[in-house]
Amino acid sequence: MITYAILLHPGHNRVYFSASKTLSLHELTIALRSFQGSFGPAELRELAGVPYITFTSQTPLSPQQLTDLGRLSPVYALFRLKENADGPILSPLALPESRYMDSSVSSILKYTGKTNELFTRMMLSVAYHSLPTPPREPVRVLDPIAGKGTTLAECLIRGWDAYGVEIGDKAAGEAFTYMKKYLETEKYKHEAQNQRISGPNRSFTARRYQITLAHNKDEFKHSPRQWEMVAGDSQYCDHYFRHGFFHLIVGDLPYGVQHGNVTGQSQGSLTRNPCQLVEKCCPAWHKVLMKNGILALSWNSFVLSWEDLAAVLERHGFQVFREEPYHSFEHRVDQAIRRDLIVAEKAE
Repeated sequence: MITYAILLHPGHNRVYFSASKTLSLHELTIALRSFQGSFGPAELRELAGVPYITFTSQTPLSPQQLTDLGRLSPVYALFRLKENADGPILSPLALPESRYMDSSVSSILKYTGKTNELFTRMMLSVAYHSLPTPPREPVRVLDPIAGKGTTLAECLIRGWDAYGVEIGDKAAGEAFTYMKKYLETEKYKHEAQNQRISGPNRSFTARRYQITLAHNKDEFKHSPRQWEMVAGDSQYCDHYFRHGFFHLIVGDLPYGVQHGNVTGQSQGSLTRNPCQLVEKCCPAWHKVLMKNGILALSWNSFVLSWEDLAAVLERHGFQVFREEPYHSFEHRVDQAIRRDLIVAEKAE
C-alpha cells in the first residue's frame, strides 16, 4: 500500500476561506473515482503543523494519473508518505509538466467580476473527471457565459480547445484583443479573425472571434489548438456551434450582486435570478453538448437554491449528480455571495 500526500495550494484560503480544505477533498475524491485502480479515501491530515490531503493506492500512480493529479486545483506539491519510529517522512515526487500554455495567461487577466482562476480550475477538473470515459484530447469546452475568458484561458493551459459565448461585444472583443496580444508576446504561431454572423431572417446577430494557435509551424499545420469567443446571446449556442460538439460545458453564472444576468441582447433584460437565464438557454446548451457530456455551473445560492436549479436542468434533459460529494460544494465567498456548484450529464 502506497500513501500519497498533497501539499495544498496556498492560494486556496484566499478563494474559499474556511471551506478550502473540504472543497479540495471533494475535488480529489471525484478525480480518484475516475482513476483505474484501488484507492483509499482522501483525508485531511496535519504533518508538523502543515495541512495535507492524503490517500492510499494499491499500486503506484501511472504517468497519466500523475498528470491528471497535477491539474487539480489544490495540488501544490506531491509527496510519498512513509511512517517510521521517528515520525512521518515525506519524499517529493515530480509531477509531469502538463501545461500547454503558462498559467500566467489566466492569472494576469484582470477584470471586474472575474471568477478566480483556482475556482475555475476546480470546476474544469470536477467536470472532466465526471465524464464516464476520458475523451481523446484536445477536449472541447464551452463556457456559455464567458465574461472575458478566464475559463477559456484555463482550458488552453491544459491544452484543450476553448470556446465561449458572452452577451456583450465589448467583453468578447477585449478578450480577443488580450489573447492576441498574449500570443504575440509569447511568440506563438497563430492566426486570428472575426466575422459577423446572423440567424435566419436576422433572428439574431453575433460576432465570432476566432484564434488558431500552436507552439510552432509544424504543430500549427498538424495539431493546432482553438480559441473562440462569440459575442452573442447564449440561447443561440446551437446556431453558433455544431450539435453534440462539446465534451464539457463549464460556466460561472453571474451572482446578481455586481452583475445581473442577461436574458436577451437588450441590456434592459437584466435580472438578479440566474434561473431565468438557465431556463432560456438550456435547450441550446443541451443540443451542443455530446451524449454523456458534462455540464458544470456555479452560482450564488442566495438567489437560487440547489434544488431549484437542479429541477430546471432535469426538465431540459440533464441528469443531475445528486450523490456525495456533488451536493456539498456550497461555500461562502463574501457577505452577499454563497457559491455552489452543480454537475449534470447529458444522458439520452
